[in-house]
Amino acid sequence: MGIDALSPVAPARIRCLLLPSGPITRSRFLTFVERLRQESTVRLGDVSPNTKSQRNMFSPLAFPTGLAIYDMEIVNPSSSYLALAPFELYREPLVVIGIADGTNSFGRGHVAGPFSVSVNDNGTSDGQNSSGDFSETVKWLKGHYPRALVHQILVFDGGDQVSSLPSDVVIVPPLVRSKSTTMKTVMCDLTALLLVEMTSYAKSLQALPTIETPKPLQDQRSSGDYIYNSNPQLDEAPRPESRISRTPTTRSSSPAADVERRHHRDSVPSQMYVAATDDADEKSTSRPPSNGYRTPPVAFDQINGVSEAQQPSIDKERLRRLSRDRVAVQGFGSGSVGERARNKAKGRKGVVLGSLYLLAGRWPDALKELVESATVARGLSDHVWHAKALDYILVCLLICAWAGMDFEIPQICYPLGDKSSPGLGKTSKHNSLNGIPDLTPLKSPNAANRLVSLQNLCNLLPDLVNNILHLYVRAATFTADQLPQISYSESAIRFAKLLTIIENAHGSLDDQGLQLVVLNVDTNTKPTTIPSHLASFPTKAEVAEVLMKALPSSAMESSLDVNDRVNILAGIASVLANLGYHRKKAFIMRELVIILLPALVQSRKDSAAELGVHPAASLSAYELTGTAKGYDEAFGQQQGPIFGIQSFLSLMCEVYGAVMSAQAEMLMRSRASTDTDHKEQIDTSTMKPDNLESVVGRIIEDVSTRSFGDSSLKVDVLRLCINVCEALPDLPGVLRFSSDLLKTAASGIAPGPESRDGSPTLPIEDQARLLNNISRTVSAARKFNICNADAEYWDEFLVRDIEITKTSTLKSPSPRKRTQLDISSTFGSDSKNGPFIYNPFGTKSGSTAVEPLLVVGEEATFSILCQNLFDFDLDIEWIRLDTVEGSIDTLAKNLMIGPYRTQSFQLLGTPKVSGVIKIAGCLVKVKGCRERRFPIFKSPWKGTGEAKFKRLGLSARVMTNERSKAAPSYGEVNIKGPVVTTLDIKVIGPQPNMVVKKSSLSQSAIMLLEGETKRFTMTLLNISSTTPVDILSLSFSDSTSSILQSALANTDLSPPELYEVELASYKKETFRWLRDHDTEEVKIAPNEDLLLEIEVVGKPSLTYGSIHIDYGFLGVDKAKMKDEFFTRQIIFPFTITVNSSVDLVRNDFLPFTGDFAWLNQQKKIESTESAHSTPPDRRSRAVSRLTSKPENRFQSLLERLGLGTQGSDHFLLLLDFHNSWPKPLSISVQVREKTTMHEPSSTDLWKRAYTAHEVLQPGQTSRLVLLLPRMSLARPYAPIPSLNATTKRQFIHSSTTAFDNATERTAREAFWLREEILKLIRASWTEDATGRTGQIELRTLRLTARMVDAIKLEEVGIDLAITTDSTSEPDPEDTSPITQLARSVFRVPVDTFLTLNATITNRLQTPIYPLLRLQPSLRNQPYNVALDLGRKFAFNGLMQQAQPLLRPGESREVQLGVIFLASGEFEIRASVEEVRIWKDHTVKKGNGGDDTSDLGMSRLLERTERRAWQSREPCIVHAVGDA
Repeated sequence: MGIDALSPVAPARIRCLLLPSGPITRSRFLTFVERLRQESTVRLGDVSPNTKSQRNMFSPLAFPTGLAIYDMEIVNPSSSYLALAPFELYREPLVVIGIADGTNSFGRGHVAGPFSVSVNDNGTSDGQNSSGDFSETVKWLKGHYPRALVHQILVFDGGDQVSSLPSDVVIVPPLVRSKSTTMKTVMCDLTALLLVEMTSYAKSLQALPTIETPKPLQDQRSSGDYIYNSNPQLDEAPRPESRISRTPTTRSSSPAADVERRHHRDSVPSQMYVAATDDADEKSTSRPPSNGYRTPPVAFDQINGVSEAQQPSIDKERLRRLSRDRVAVQGFGSGSVGERARNKAKGRKGVVLGSLYLLAGRWPDALKELVESATVARGLSDHVWHAKALDYILVCLLICAWAGMDFEIPQICYPLGDKSSPGLGKTSKHNSLNGIPDLTPLKSPNAANRLVSLQNLCNLLPDLVNNILHLYVRAATFTADQLPQISYSESAIRFAKLLTIIENAHGSLDDQGLQLVVLNVDTNTKPTTIPSHLASFPTKAEVAEVLMKALPSSAMESSLDVNDRVNILAGIASVLANLGYHRKKAFIMRELVIILLPALVQSRKDSAAELGVHPAASLSAYELTGTAKGYDEAFGQQQGPIFGIQSFLSLMCEVYGAVMSAQAEMLMRSRASTDTDHKEQIDTSTMKPDNLESVVGRIIEDVSTRSFGDSSLKVDVLRLCINVCEALPDLPGVLRFSSDLLKTAASGIAPGPESRDGSPTLPIEDQARLLNNISRTVSAARKFNICNADAEYWDEFLVRDIEITKTSTLKSPSPRKRTQLDISSTFGSDSKNGPFIYNPFGTKSGSTAVEPLLVVGEEATFSILCQNLFDFDLDIEWIRLDTVEGSIDTLAKNLMIGPYRTQSFQLLGTPKVSGVIKIAGCLVKVKGCRERRFPIFKSPWKGTGEAKFKRLGLSARVMTNERSKAAPSYGEVNIKGPVVTTLDIKVIGPQPNMVVKKSSLSQSAIMLLEGETKRFTMTLLNISSTTPVDILSLSFSDSTSSILQSALANTDLSPPELYEVELASYKKETFRWLRDHDTEEVKIAPNEDLLLEIEVVGKPSLTYGSIHIDYGFLGVDKAKMKDEFFTRQIIFPFTITVNSSVDLVRNDFLPFTGDFAWLNQQKKIESTESAHSTPPDRRSRAVSRLTSKPENRFQSLLERLGLGTQGSDHFLLLLDFHNSWPKPLSISVQVREKTTMHEPSSTDLWKRAYTAHEVLQPGQTSRLVLLLPRMSLARPYAPIPSLNATTKRQFIHSSTTAFDNATERTAREAFWLREEILKLIRASWTEDATGRTGQIELRTLRLTARMVDAIKLEEVGIDLAITTDSTSEPDPEDTSPITQLARSVFRVPVDTFLTLNATITNRLQTPIYPLLRLQPSLRNQPYNVALDLGRKFAFNGLMQQAQPLLRPGESREVQLGVIFLASGEFEIRASVEEVRIWKDHTVKKGNGGDDTSDLGMSRLLERTERRAWQSREPCIVHAVGDA
């Protein structure tokens, strides 16, 4: 770090003014200054003492270990600083050095005054020149700086050609010829000369009668230039005596009072004005006496502060109050007025002498002198000098501690017990020293004693600082001594800075802290443990309270010029930053800029007036004066960290929450990197503000920055920064802060298509004004040849999307995998690979977007989507694609984006070489902005701040990017940044090109009837002249695809409905490619064609179709093919018209009696039995009951019932068909027998199926009656399968419908019964006139619960029959007394022993434990009469019988002896009840796989209660008696 002007030990540094002398360039002057600053500390032991004893007052031999510390300045101090000498002697330069360039100085004789010339890198001087040698230059320095003690000229890089030079000129050899001690020797010689001159100056001080306290200058408006009094009488006075302050003629304000001020000349310090001895001269204060100083007062009324003539604004009452503690004493003595005045003068001269010892490095002597003077000043209530002595004593103690010396704190530093003043509110814990302190406290170093002394000093500091500031305020309140505001403010700042250093070190002051205090070198290391005395040291808030005392009030601002106010505010801001009060610091910085701005504007007006131009055109005048040549060096072209006005303004904007641009962030990081003393320096040369990580990180940080702070304050601060940069003028600063203002006002989002929250917060007029300001500033910068003077674009989301809109007139190639090639080689007409497209290439259409491909030599068109969220037109000078890998030449110029919109632009490009091109964004040059890279942010994004505020202050701005930090630390918010999109393009080699040459379809249209199948042909032509086609594949799509896709996406479909949709999607093809051999490879040579034959099936809702022809060139054998190949696609669309033909409009299922099957079985039995088994007359009568009806078309069908393998139970299927075609159609419905595993295949069964025919006239509806066997299901509650293996949606029930087990069981059972029925029937139609034929869709069959009962067989079948008593021996001659009239109808005689046979059949898949219940009753009687069978029916056994376990498929016959005692009609019913539930712990598998395929639904549908079954039809018995 450099020298701090407001350092706590600033009074111990010798101010040395360095001025350019003669022709010298700026860069070389700064280089020579840096060489001097490296040797700014001189050890007194290395300084040669003066041999003259009368000038050895500050001899270095008295304290060889002392150090003389120089403050090398290149700027003249202000007049307010000079007015404070000798009260604060360190403020004015005691040494003035002219720096000359030895390569340009010798032989030219040029002499240049400071700041009167302007030198540049061309080596020319534009200032005033005079002939003469270096002696004239030295004379010029002494004439313009008469108050300096030493005047010298250092000629750097001087040669040995000069034989003799004046004593005030020193030659410094070049760096290559210099030794390590060369510059040290120069500084030691300079220090020796200074110590000698200090002796003369000190003796002149001692000869003075008194030294007055400096007074504040009234209403200062000077610019702060270092200009000495040009009065000849003052110039002729002795130089040491001319430095002594004279008695001012007025009293001005202090930090605590505001009295009338009198005007002084701004160019002359107030000490230069002296009072005359006569009354006439007292009235005229503008003419100083010739002797240069006033005589000491000889009467009481001549003392300053008492005379009414000198204080006309103070009334007598106030004078009495001010002097109430004074006693008028006549004569001489220890208590006389003269004695007090002499003692006060002695004390003041001792303070100044002590400051000289302090500057000379004689710290023990300085401490001794200051302690004595402070004691005198305290005794005489000379508060200002008392405070200043304490200030210097504190500096001495700090310097001694830094030098590693053992010291003791003088007693004068401790506050008096009876005058404890309020302040920091802490009681110092220090060890009091009894008696008078040792005035030679510096002893040999002792580590333990030094640590104790340091600790005591830390404990004393709060009270000591408070005491010093309190003395300044007390002096302004109770005495005539009023300290100038600049001195009071800077003292408070220095004390606060010292307290801050100790507070940041946890209340301790060690070697590291002393290095920071004295040399401003920060090691950035803090103690690991907190000292026990931490509670006794002031807090940051209390230190800030001390610091804010330096802030001048509004009443005191008039006494300060702009430079002083700026220095005070800058010092306050610096200490606030060290305390961590960054928001208070920003407030102070804003006030500083507000004060500085009018001065800059006035300075610009003055410069314009000197050049004779209008202030608005003053910027152009810089070109005339040659300033433009050095503009880049001053503002924009400095290498390394920049500490200028931009860095200062950026620091203020950062605290207020302004969104900074990329270049501003680099500047702040550069500043932060140099603020640390560690080796972890940030290499600013490697910073890339446009790379992906930087852009995304900047967007994330901008989110928190925009949500932090007040937006109106941000706008005001940025406008203030723009005004400051315009007043300088700083053209890059104007561009930067204008861009930052637009960026701060922007929304910082990537809005979606319907978003309306992307507008900026600035009015439209302000937006247009800022854009015009940027344009004008860029034009001016180019006029001055300022390089890289461009603004930073304000929206990171400029590029929203990049895509390939058109590669060429042909279809873009698509990548394919090696596995697809294997599938396509076996692709046939029956292949069903995918729901809508029937080949392996078609499966890609339903997946994500494929990677875009370009072909070598084929032009491609890129569409770039850009956004402009501001209300002005955005001009783009040029834009091109930014590729990370590969290259493609694209460029578009002179584009414009309208206000608040997204707009697309077209770029053309043709790749020349195959490979991979990766597009990461665009390189864009916006008008007035620098060329930069913009990533692609395709997805809408809006950053949101914290939902809950967990941090306060500046920590609320901290946010991290999820891309860069996986686990953010405490106090940080993890938010997801925008998704950056890249476009990867693969460039492949030449590919074949094909077109559809012709087709057999007229006007690309075809008409069909529903269910009809037609064929057409099309011819493909390979128009490529060099590349053949060796792979060809066809896929299809039609209008039903979108309908089926919408249906599949419907989540409210029931499982049966979803199955129907999937069946139509996956199993029923609309198109088919007819090939002779499916495995035949297709090859089309260049300029040759190929004929294709396509089959189309008419379906409802089919309005259009398209054929997707994928073709490509492999170039190698398929077995040698690599992992990837490419194909192009031709789409041949055509229109399809499908008219209605025959529709199934309704259906019904009815139960059918089993008597026909029983009769046919009886006929078959009778034909095989002997003729005597049954009398012919009785058999004929029994059969005649069933065949008495006339024959009909069902006669042949009825005669076959019961004779096959289908059983005797059947049902009727009624189908109603409607002809929608305007011509007659013949329909045929085939019904085949059910297939078993032992029967032939279904193809052979259709040959044996019976067919029902009908001719339907146009608009006619006819019913066909079909007879089908009843059926049973092995697993009626099996899960409904899914034809799409990737979904299980059929088992996800709708959330809006309550789930019912019974309903689900009914639905599943109906589904499987319907599937079994559809396997047994099929229908077709034929138009006899034209021969057209087609299939009738029967999947519109619907089943209800009633229909299900008619179709299915009972789970447990119960058959009842009456037979003769098996216990009696049959009579072969006698016929059976029982006559069976139907399957369950019997006629028996009364009073005959009979047997009731009940047959139980288990058709379930699980065993049961049955309980048979028999219930006889009278037929056709009321319930109470029907059960009265006491004298009418008798039985032998139990009506309820528990049966053993009945296994699946097993039948069991139960017999019961019965006898009918009376004639009549009886009805016997039976039921089977499950005694207990069978539990099988093994896993059962069915036709749907195990139960896990149903996700447990089948087990949920299993019945957990005991079941009961009833006989389907009762057994009817006609009991007859003897005739």
